[in-house]
Amino acid sequence: MLFDTVISVDWSAASTPKRGTDSCWVAAQRLRGPRRLTLENPASRYETMAIIRELVDQELSAGRRTLIAIDLSLGFVAGTAHILGLNQKPAWRATWRELERRITDSDKNLNNRIAVANDLNRASGIRLFWGRPASSSFDQYQFVPIRNIAVDSLAPNPLPRLRVSERLATTGMQSNWQLVGQGAVGGQVLTGLAHLSTFERNYDDAIAVWPFCGLGDPGTPVVLVETWHSLFPFEHLRASCRDEAQVRGTAEALRANRDQLDTWFAPPSLLVLSKREQRSVINEEGWTFGVL
Repeated sequence: MLFDTVISVDWSAASTPKRGTDSCWVAAQRLRGPRRLTLENPASRYETMAIIRELVDQELSAGRRTLIAIDLSLGFVAGTAHILGLNQKPAWRATWRELERRITDSDKNLNNRIAVANDLNRASGIRLFWGRPASSSFDQYQFVPIRNIAVDSLAPNPLPRLRVSERLATTGMQSNWQLVGQGAVGGQVLTGLAHLSTFERNYDDAIAVWPFCGLGDPGTPVVLVETWHSLFPFEHLRASCRDEAQVRGTAEALRANRDQLDTWFAPPSLLVLSKREQRSVINEEGWTFGVL
């Protein structure tokens, strides 16, 4: 058996404490035995990470392997680290550490993600991130346009809108460059990677982040993967909101496919990519667990 326990996580970029729709959810379930699932709906990202750490520590103490599946992009389009002037290798970790250094996020969800995006755009001279809130209190962040339009003194973004896995997965994918607006995910990525960078550092050799660790099951006690909850059936679940149903649906899907997860760690659609594209995926972009 590859894993004993799955932790399914839904992330949120909310700027105030929030539960229910568009908030953080954490579901944990054993992959064999009785079908018991624990469910938490913390009001903040700090509380979310505390719950995840507690669950992981319990599993480590019991000698059980844990798969953490979070609905969050774990990387940006290949070339992002270079544009940001981050020359450390691997590129994904350089970006994680830079966001950890820059992002502040209180236990009340107060965070500076728009200010950080503004600084990164200004420093790079390129319009990477866009979509600041249309409020006068954000007018100071002139290097993050409200819409994806030209900005004086910034060059257009030369990088693709989507990562390789996103282009292959389905239509209608949202870009990590968009920070706010309908379906926007960029704010979640900025806050999420900052928290996950701290998490990954603290667990050191006990954790691997797939596929940055290479294709195949890395064999570490804890493995972190990104996923999209909408890949898995959830409509049949009775829940308080869509987010709760999706986080539960992902946990159920991983339990149902527990004996086939080795294929998920070496997905055929990734293996047929060119060597250059594979390097981009493994070094910086990442891949969505379950996109086969």
